Amino acid sequence: MTRRARRSVALVTIALSASLLAGCSALPFFGSQECVSWVTFDGDQQMLAESARLIVVGEVIEQSGMADLLGGDARLYRFDVQEASDERYVGQQIEIASRADGCAADPYGSGDQLDTDERIAVFLSTDEQWNGLATLTPFDGVLPADELEPGLVPGLPPVDPA
Repeated sequence: MTRRARRSVALVTIALSASLLAGCSALPFFGSQECVSWVTFDGDQQMLAESARLIVVGEVIEQSGMADLLGGDARLYRFDVQEASDERYVGQQIEIASRADGCAADPYGSGDQLDTDERIAVFLSTDEQWNGLATLTPFDGVLPADELEPGLVPGLPPVDPA
């Protein structure tokens, strides 16, 4: 093997090693994907509320499509709002994107938080890319409605109903 060929092999090996160490970032010829480091709330509802723009309580009506969030597909759900931290939402049906873990082999491998028939409380953020409401993370921010602590107020400015 020539010196030039050895150098080329070494550069490719280094580049591949660097891409594997970088998590989901890959070399341009393999495509590129960035992985998000999600905040872990560990059931702390006050911290969830401080990170949310809106808290809604109600029931999922149906899956209504898909949205592009953080470069990956997220399921969209129509949601019947029965209670909300912002009274303007009460009695409305809204669309919520259920965030997925785009760096996992199965983006909903831990389960889709909104794929439920139960009455739930959902802590929501807004997503500038999709321009709509979304769950805070793929893992936190949805819980049975009867477990919601009373008096939680979102920490971010409220959003206008769409």
